[in-house]
Amino acid sequence: MAFKLNDLVEICKKEEGFSGVYYTAILLAAVGRKRYLVRYENRFNEDGSRFLTEAVDSDEIRPSPPQPSGYNFAMAERVEAFVDFAWRVGTVIRKVDPNYYVKLDCNGKEHHCPFFKVRRHLEWQNGTWLSPATG
Repeated sequence: MAFKLNDLVEICKKEEGFSGVYYTAILLAAVGRKRYLVRYENRFNEDGSRFLTEAVDSDEIRPSPPQPSGYNFAMAERVEAFVDFAWRVGTVIRKVDPNYYVKLDCNGKEHHCPFFKVRRHLEWQNGTWLSPATG
């Protein structure tokens, strides 16, 4: 997929510890044919004085997923929870209306998440959003 200047995207680095962790970023420019310069919305440079800007491979970028239509998730449903400034893939392990407890894939920790910080997990494959259950 070709991205455009100022597109809101999500970055999932292919490095250890970043699997299933999506950081929101703004696309600033193409760098060659398969890399893009992005500015993160919730990651900062080393001294914390400004948002981190870096070049990332195109296979680490996905568009922002469609906005949720509801917040009613079932036990064991695959979701993404906004924890520590990123969307992290996990599983609903308990519901305490209207909020959720989510066990994160990246570290196995359980987090209490307000309902508005939980969204359905979707995979971006070949230019299409797929639910892992139907993918």
